[in-house]
Amino acid sequence: MRRVFSAVVILLFLGACSSGTYNIPKQEYQSRVQVLGVVPILVDNRPINYPHSAEIYDLLKTTAQNKHYHLTKQLRTKKGYFDVRPLDINAEMTALSLLAGGGTYDESGRPLGYQFDPATVSALARQNVVDALLVVVFSGEQIEENRRSRTKLESLRTTYSSIQATAQVVDRDGNTLWELTGADSYMAVNLQYPDFDEAHFNRTNQVHVKNISVAGAERIISDGENADTAEPSRMYRELFSTIAAAISPGLLDQLR
Repeated sequence: MRRVFSAVVILLFLGACSSGTYNIPKQEYQSRVQVLGVVPILVDNRPINYPHSAEIYDLLKTTAQNKHYHLTKQLRTKKGYFDVRPLDINAEMTALSLLAGGGTYDESGRPLGYQFDPATVSALARQNVVDALLVVVFSGEQIEENRRSRTKLESLRTTYSSIQATAQVVDRDGNTLWELTGADSYMAVNLQYPDFDEAHFNRTNQVHVKNISVAGAERIISDGENADTAEPSRMYRELFSTIAAAISPGLLDQLR
C-alpha cells in the first residue's frame, strides 16, 4: 500500500512539473521525433517601451552564446531521444531568416510563438539530419498584467515591458509539435516595476512605472553563473530545466 501511495505521489509531482503544450499525442511525438536538433538561442530584438532595449538585447546575445550546448546536455541526460544534436550555426543570421514570419500574441500581449520560415526549417533539418528542431527565442514584449507591491496590499494593472522566452519543437515541414508559449512562456527579465513606495511617501494614488537599470538587468541575467565550472546562470538553468522536463518521457512513458 505504501509503495502504491509513493508511486502516485511521484506521478502527481512529475505531472505538476510539466509545462507547455503538445499539439499531437505524446506517443506520436516520441515516434516521430527520434533525433532532435537544438538551435542556438535566438534573440528577437523587437521594439519595446524601454530606453535601453538595445543594450539588453546585446547582453542576451552575448550570454546566450553556446548555451544551447547546456540545453542539449540536459536533454541527453533525460534519455528521451535516440540522439540530441546541437546545431553549429550562426544565431543572428539564423534569427533573421527563421523569425522572418513574425510571432502571434494573446490579448494581454504574451507571445504565442512564431511562424517559422518553412524553407529555413527544412534546410536546417535536412543539413543536420534531424527529425525536428527545438527553437528557443528571447524577445522583448509589452504585456498587460497586474503587479502587486511587496506588501501585497496595493496593485497596478497596466502594460509592462519584459523579456520573455518561448520554445517550440517544429518538424521538417515547420509544424509545431510542442510549444512553451502564452501563459507558459518564461519570464526572463522584468524590465519595469510599479513604484508603490514613491506613491506612498508622496501621499498619492498615482503610481509611476519605473525602468530597472541596465546593470540591474545584467545582474538578473548573469545571477548564479560560474565561469570556473561553466555553470550557466539561474535564468538559463530554470528555463532549460522547464524545457527538458516537458519534452522528455515521463515515468509513465518509461513504464509502458
